[in-house]
Amino acid sequence: MILLAVGVLLGFSVLTDLKIMPNSPNGQLTTEELKNSISVLLIGADQRPGEEKFNTDTIILATIDPKSARVSLLSIPRDTRVSIPGYKNIKINGVAPLTDLENLVDVVADLTGVPIAGYIQTNFNGFKQIIDTLGGITVDVEKDMYYETGDAVDGIINLQKGLQQLDGAQALQYARFRNDALADISRTARQQVVLKAVAEEMLQLSTLPKLPWLIPQLNDAVNSNVELRTMFKMSTTVVKFKDISILTQTLPGRFHDINGISYWDVDREEAQRVVSNLFRGITTEKVIDDTVIDLLEPIEPIDDNPLPQVPGSPVDPNGQESSEYQDAVPDAGNPQEEADVDGENREEEKESKPQEIPRIPENIQNPDEENTKKPNEPQTDVLLNKET
Repeated sequence: MILLAVGVLLGFSVLTDLKIMPNSPNGQLTTEELKNSISVLLIGADQRPGEEKFNTDTIILATIDPKSARVSLLSIPRDTRVSIPGYKNIKINGVAPLTDLENLVDVVADLTGVPIAGYIQTNFNGFKQIIDTLGGITVDVEKDMYYETGDAVDGIINLQKGLQQLDGAQALQYARFRNDALADISRTARQQVVLKAVAEEMLQLSTLPKLPWLIPQLNDAVNSNVELRTMFKMSTTVVKFKDISILTQTLPGRFHDINGISYWDVDREEAQRVVSNLFRGITTEKVIDDTVIDLLEPIEPIDDNPLPQVPGSPVDPNGQESSEYQDAVPDAGNPQEEADVDGENREEEKESKPQEIPRIPENIQNPDEENTKKPNEPQTDVLLNKET
């Protein structure tokens, strides 16, 4: 996923001759700053074989400053509370299943104040294929990790602490793990580690000459509204870059319980200030309730320092699974938007149904996975409480 995005973003800086204005020390991004950058939304989905709809539990805004070759990666936690027509309060990972990927792009653009050129989306199998195509990535796993997800394929996360080479399946385990004190918030940091490792692998001298050949293969592993010919043309220019700065940031917020549903509450003005600073090369460690914290540092509760409260953590009153976006209550007086917890509309005669998200091509899926469902097993439209 990030390989294609970096190919698009870094290539853009060579194919255009944009003049970047001096950075403003404070405040929102200027029109010139926005014009002189390009952003793409990276989306990771927990799409299992045969399923048309799925959660979008990885949402990352990737942006490049063309002249400085600075890439910024802003992770948006899946429980972030947003609004869409018919729903005043909904988790951001529920926007695409109830509408479409284009609408998710619009929601993120509105939240961050950044125009977004398009999206690049992959699923579990696509993610593994991207990593394996690169020959694996090097990651320093910060602690032992073990968890049984319940999936027929990739159902066990089992990693040992230490610096190591991860193949596609192992990298997926690392990027999915969220069974610790900071739950999905620390998972966003792990996903950033993976993306930076992919970028580093892509920029190895042994990989660079292969990019124009690799891009078409990797394109089969994603669903995107960015044209392949554009990706191909831009990727050929990446070899011209020497020093690239990659900055990562998780969108700051705080725990918020609304009627038994756990949200990640984000202040819009604060979010746009964080984005502006990130564009200018400034990050913050104040991610949870204005508290400085290392999201990858193992946390143990002590008497005078209890665990921070985040959705899905051990101290979440709604449970470690956290409430899913399907529990969101439609706005009163708009029955057209009502949906039950399995994602199916209650009105049988509703004319306008949510658009189905395009599936990743079947040819990248493991043939053995096609047989993981029993012939008569019912199919639900939207996933419920699955570890992703």
